[in-house]
Amino acid sequence: MQDEHRMLRPSLPESMQAVILVGHGSLRRASGAAMIRLAARLREIGAAPIVGASFLNYSRPRFDAMLARCVRRGAKHVVVQPYFLVHGKFVAEDMPHLLHLAQAAHPELDFALGAAFGVHPALADLVDKRAYQAGCVPGACALLVVAHGSPTPEANAPIAALCEQLRATAHYRAVELSFLGLNAPLLGDAIDRLAHTGQQNIVVVPYFLQLGGHVAEDLPQIIGAAQLRHPATMIRLAQHLDYDLLLVDVLRQRVIEASAVERGSDL
Repeated sequence: MQDEHRMLRPSLPESMQAVILVGHGSLRRASGAAMIRLAARLREIGAAPIVGASFLNYSRPRFDAMLARCVRRGAKHVVVQPYFLVHGKFVAEDMPHLLHLAQAAHPELDFALGAAFGVHPALADLVDKRAYQAGCVPGACALLVVAHGSPTPEANAPIAALCEQLRATAHYRAVELSFLGLNAPLLGDAIDRLAHTGQQNIVVVPYFLQLGGHVAEDLPQIIGAAQLRHPATMIRLAQHLDYDLLLVDVLRQRVIEASAVERGSDL
């Protein structure tokens, strides 16, 4: 990771700044472990003196519990950083509501809301890395990125941009985007199309941050069925994004941006 050991210099008093990552959560045990590890890494590199991880649903700790911990440690300025890839419903609606409730409960605190991961070169690098780890030889396979999908069309724009970045590398015979639902093409249809155009080596990279039910159960079933339909085509399922230091680059940048907005609001 480029410049991974460079220390951040918080723009606000160090003893008063906290960063709280907020992920969706899952019924699957330990699915949020990667986010918790990334929070620890952010703290190690100096993103803020207080860095914690929390969840909207299912998993613990919940956001209000983590915020209470930060307050007990003396936090006065809190950057709430969404642990979401795109600006979908959770970031556009749930996060602002969460901050509204937090501000009402803690009027003495200053809050800033970070942006979703969006477009960042480290994300394309990580998808590349996952494809190669799955056995994709440069120039010898087709890459199929699969995302959850969003009813808000513009929310998928950063993923389309990521695919364009990957096409520009010329590492793959083809680069396509697919979805599990809500948007087209669906994963099974995208595999069929690639196979029908003569692609005999396909690697599927799940564009998901955590190991929830979609990654652990749905994707293997869909790919297994596609493999039966196309026995002459090798279809590999790569690891989801999970934990990687490349994600620290993304989170660090979003925290810096949110801190700058908060600092500007005080001018």
